[in-house]
Amino acid sequence: MRRVAQYLLAALVVVLLWEGVSLVLLGLRGRVVIPTPRAAIEAGVDRFPELAAAFGASAMRFLLALLIAFALGLPIGLTVGFEPTLYELFSPLIYLTYPIPPVALLVFLMVAFGLGETLKIVVITMALFFQVVVAAQGAARSIPRTYVTAVRSAGATRWQLYRHVVIPATLPGVLTAARVSVGLGITMVYIVETKLGAVGGPGSGLGRFIEYYSFSGELSLAGVVGLSLLGLMFYALLEFLDRWLCRWKHLGGPGGP
Repeated sequence: MRRVAQYLLAALVVVLLWEGVSLVLLGLRGRVVIPTPRAAIEAGVDRFPELAAAFGASAMRFLLALLIAFALGLPIGLTVGFEPTLYELFSPLIYLTYPIPPVALLVFLMVAFGLGETLKIVVITMALFFQVVVAAQGAARSIPRTYVTAVRSAGATRWQLYRHVVIPATLPGVLTAARVSVGLGITMVYIVETKLGAVGGPGSGLGRFIEYYSFSGELSLAGVVGLSLLGLMFYALLEFLDRWLCRWKHLGGPGGP
């Protein structure tokens, strides 16, 4: 409940600042520059079915991309980071490709995947994938060797070593990096839905909703609020997973007491 109260307080502060800036600009310019929160909310309520459909479409794209990024990036990053030989072989390749934004490869990705939903998922996944890989690799490299030595001396198999040392020791860092990358993921959602969603209606994604109603400041801002809530939802989800999966952090170390 405390965390919920903090989020509600933050939302209230944002609304008050938004209202203040809108009124100040109205007084300075003599016309509406930024619609007030009330105007944006009323516009969003008027178009609620479209806005809800757009929110759902964007949420599904982000969720699917996040799941794929974790399913592929986590084992790759952990293995490359923990195994010295693999690190020497593959870390240069990872660091060479990591800075390349997926949108820079958009033309080639269009040829490979077409212009449908698959392309949008691939672009978002690529952005999140490298965040997960680099975070997992760095966390695996920083595991104290005493943990590894202790488990190996007890006769643990390689799977048990990963299960009881590598994964617990790296998961907090990976989940933290995932929360940080939520902003990047939402940005990629907006980009693919505006650049690749021009043929869809306003309900085909929040990015498309914002672009479709660009003539209406109130509706555009309603879509922006939707993007903000989408990011907050996934940030809160990852924070919950961190508290649930990494309970051992409060019990003294990896693996629990």
